Amino acid sequence: MNKKIFHGAILESVLLNLVNDSSNCGLHGYAIVKSVQTRFGVRLGASTIYPELRRLEKQGLMGSSWEVAFGKARKQYRITRKGQSLLREYSMELKAVIPVIATRNA
Repeated sequence: MNKKIFHGAILESVLLNLVNDSSNCGLHGYAIVKSVQTRFGVRLGASTIYPELRRLEKQGLMGSSWEVAFGKARKQYRITRKGQSLLREYSMELKAVIPVIATRNA
Protein backbone atom coordinates (compact mmCIF):
# COMPACT_ATOMS: atom_id res chain seq x y z
CA MET A 1 0.00 0.00 0.00
CA ASN A 2 1.19 3.50 -0.75
CA LYS A 3 2.57 5.37 2.25
CA LYS A 4 1.32 8.70 0.84
CA ILE A 5 -2.32 8.00 1.70
CA PHE A 6 -1.56 7.53 5.40
CA HIS A 7 -2.34 11.02 6.65
CA GLY A 8 -5.35 12.99 7.82
CA ALA A 9 -8.56 11.10 8.43
CA ILE A 10 -7.13 7.86 7.04
CA LEU A 11 -4.23 7.80 9.48
CA GLU A 12 -6.55 8.86 12.27
CA SER A 13 -9.00 6.03 11.53
CA VAL A 14 -6.17 3.47 11.18
CA LEU A 15 -4.72 4.40 14.57
CA LEU A 16 -8.13 4.46 16.26
CA ASN A 17 -8.92 1.08 14.74
CA LEU A 18 -5.65 -0.50 15.86
CA VAL A 19 -6.02 0.77 19.41
CA ASN A 20 -9.70 -0.19 19.48
CA ASP A 21 -8.80 -3.75 18.42
CA SER A 22 -6.36 -4.02 21.31
CA SER A 23 -9.31 -4.35 23.70
CA ASN A 24 -8.80 -3.02 27.22
CA CYS A 25 -5.05 -3.58 27.38
CA GLY A 26 -4.17 -0.77 24.95
CA LEU A 27 -1.10 -0.52 22.77
CA HIS A 28 2.18 1.30 23.23
CA GLY A 29 3.64 3.43 20.45
CA TYR A 30 6.16 0.90 19.14
CA ALA A 31 3.46 -1.79 18.97
CA ILE A 32 1.31 0.63 16.96
CA VAL A 33 4.18 1.30 14.53
CA LYS A 34 4.70 -2.47 14.10
CA SER A 35 0.95 -3.12 13.70
CA VAL A 36 0.70 -0.55 10.89
CA GLN A 37 3.61 -2.24 9.16
CA THR A 38 2.21 -5.76 9.64
CA ARG A 39 -1.41 -5.05 8.74
CA PHE A 40 -0.88 -2.55 5.93
CA GLY A 41 2.66 -3.18 4.72
CA VAL A 42 3.59 0.45 5.34
CA ARG A 43 6.50 1.67 7.44
CA LEU A 44 5.54 4.82 9.26
CA GLY A 45 8.18 6.22 11.56
CA ALA A 46 7.90 7.51 15.05
CA SER A 47 7.94 11.06 13.67
CA THR A 48 4.61 10.31 11.99
CA ILE A 49 2.93 8.15 14.63
CA TYR A 50 3.74 9.92 17.91
CA PRO A 51 2.59 13.43 16.93
CA GLU A 52 -0.68 11.92 15.67
CA LEU A 53 -1.15 9.97 18.92
CA ARG A 54 -0.60 13.17 20.92
CA ARG A 55 -3.11 15.02 18.73
CA LEU A 56 -5.71 12.25 19.16
CA GLU A 57 -5.14 12.37 22.90
CA LYS A 58 -5.58 16.16 23.00
CA GLN A 59 -8.86 15.79 21.11
CA GLY A 60 -10.09 13.24 23.65
CA LEU A 61 -10.20 10.42 21.10
CA MET A 62 -7.54 8.42 22.95
CA GLY A 63 -6.34 8.22 26.49
CA SER A 64 -3.03 6.98 27.80
CA SER A 65 -1.35 5.79 30.94
CA TRP A 66 2.16 4.75 31.84
CA GLU A 67 2.59 1.07 32.61
CA VAL A 68 5.65 -0.97 33.50
CA ALA A 69 6.15 -4.36 31.86
CA PHE A 70 9.34 -6.40 31.96
CA GLY A 71 11.10 -3.51 33.64
CA LYS A 72 10.21 -0.99 30.93
CA ALA A 73 7.84 1.94 31.32
CA ARG A 74 5.62 2.37 28.28
CA LYS A 75 2.79 4.70 27.49
CA GLN A 76 -0.25 2.57 26.66
CA TYR A 77 -2.88 4.16 24.41
CA ARG A 78 -6.57 3.30 24.66
CA ILE A 79 -9.50 4.50 22.62
CA THR A 80 -12.11 6.60 24.42
CA ARG A 81 -15.87 6.49 23.91
CA LYS A 82 -15.55 9.65 21.83
CA GLY A 83 -12.91 7.89 19.72
CA GLN A 84 -15.12 4.82 19.29
CA SER A 85 -17.98 7.04 18.15
CA LEU A 86 -15.76 8.77 15.57
CA LEU A 87 -14.42 5.39 14.42
CA ARG A 88 -17.98 4.13 13.80
CA GLU A 89 -18.72 7.31 11.85
CA TYR A 90 -15.57 6.89 9.74
CA SER A 91 -16.44 3.23 9.08
CA MET A 92 -19.89 4.10 7.79
CA GLU A 93 -18.51 6.86 5.57
CA LEU A 94 -15.72 4.68 4.18
CA LYS A 95 -18.16 1.86 3.39
CA ALA A 96 -20.15 4.32 1.28
CA VAL A 97 -17.21 6.06 -0.41
CA ILE A 98 -14.79 3.24 -1.24
CA PRO A 99 -17.10 1.32 -3.63
CA VAL A 100 -17.76 4.54 -5.58
CA ILE A 101 -14.05 5.29 -5.91
CA ALA A 102 -13.20 1.68 -6.81
CA THR A 103 -15.81 1.46 -9.59
CA ARG A 104 -14.92 4.84 -11.08
CA ASN A 105 -11.24 4.03 -11.32
CA ALA A 106 -11.52 0.39 -12.39
